[in-house]
Amino acid sequence: MESVTDAKNHDADLIHEEAFESVVTPVHNSPFRDQNFTNLLSSSRVLFATDEWFARAENLVLDSDPIFDPNLFCNEGKVMDGWETRRRREAGHDWCVIAVPHKGDVCGIEIDTAFFTGNQALRVSIEVANCCKADMEEEEWKYTWMPGAAIRMAQQGGIQGTGMSFDQVERSAAACNDFNWTEILSMTELRPGYEETRMHYFTIPEEVRREATGFTHVRVNYYPDGGVARMRLWGHPVQETESTISETIKELTIPTSAKTYPHPELSCEKNGGRGLECSNKHYGVPSNLIRGGYGKDMGDGWETARNPKRPPIIIKDPKTNLVDSPLMDWAVLKLGMGGSDSSGISRIIVDTKHFKGNFPESVKIEACDAAGVSDDVVCGVTPGNSDGPVTWFPLLHRSRMGPDREHVFCEDSSALVNTDRTVTHVRVSIYPDGGLSRVRVYGQPAK
Repeated sequence: MESVTDAKNHDADLIHEEAFESVVTPVHNSPFRDQNFTNLLSSSRVLFATDEWFARAENLVLDSDPIFDPNLFCNEGKVMDGWETRRRREAGHDWCVIAVPHKGDVCGIEIDTAFFTGNQALRVSIEVANCCKADMEEEEWKYTWMPGAAIRMAQQGGIQGTGMSFDQVERSAAACNDFNWTEILSMTELRPGYEETRMHYFTIPEEVRREATGFTHVRVNYYPDGGVARMRLWGHPVQETESTISETIKELTIPTSAKTYPHPELSCEKNGGRGLECSNKHYGVPSNLIRGGYGKDMGDGWETARNPKRPPIIIKDPKTNLVDSPLMDWAVLKLGMGGSDSSGISRIIVDTKHFKGNFPESVKIEACDAAGVSDDVVCGVTPGNSDGPVTWFPLLHRSRMGPDREHVFCEDSSALVNTDRTVTHVRVSIYPDGGLSRVRVYGQPAK
């Protein structure tokens, strides 16, 4: 790999440090954003790129919208917010490999060529593969099978102004050939990055989805070179669970919240749900709990500070096996669509996605029917206060949580109670503190 100076690296980073007064792309209404999908490339890691002369491949998978400063140049030329390779003069084409944080089921592709108006990649294709080897731990094989990936991650990504040698490309291509890749987008022409032509959307056919489900890595091909501002793969992360047939066999399952369900998600903001109030919003706010789709990171959830009154030694209740402490934080959510009708709540999903070391030990949910009562009054009434204008009653008994997963409570669960009562608001209590990504409350709507 060609060497560069620290000064070059500094120049390359200017696009994200000095471009606040630059042109910012307007938000586009992607057809995939309102379908309860998550961007599977969010928080992903680039393992390899053939060339990063004008812009690093890491820009391609950023969650932020691309920006452009017409006056910003560096030693390599015009600074662009995307992944851009130099004009290719050698045999072959440019490509990169990306490791996704979770195995995925991809449903749609979004490609944005914003500001690449004469230098966009003329054509692209996308492939995915499950690059898993049975004799390796997941976090080991995910990154170390690609030559040079460990060094790249240690230096926090690629270096602008560099390109791989022929031998490096050959070794990386040989490593990719050890796995079976599924093409989810065949070679497709891209339009230039003018406002009216920059966005490209592709729906994945069902037969291709089935073949690609459970992929761990993505290969993006430019034909032959050029740049793309952003790329997003919309779909669902898949969870691995132990098979009942064999402890060594894994089966992939779509998250429960992604499957068809007869009742709407009353708590979701798109159905009129609202996050009202909470005891602590040190790292997040209650309104994050009712967003559509899946949390992109811990910042896209509700997380409280560590409770300063937590005891120096944790003690468990021998009967419940839960922490023997009344300490907790709470958040009040208002259901949309008028809340549930008299048939009550049929399902609750508590999602701790991304919260791996700071999820709550347990969660309890209470509910009330406060039709006609102001939200401020509802938030001010504490459970157990029977003299108030509303009365909170149990909906989900205090239940143990785990890291980075969905916890599903249906009507046949002993933890879910009072499912035959009208509900307009829920109060979510976490013990003793921590973070949640989403709280999904389902039922037959009153309206």
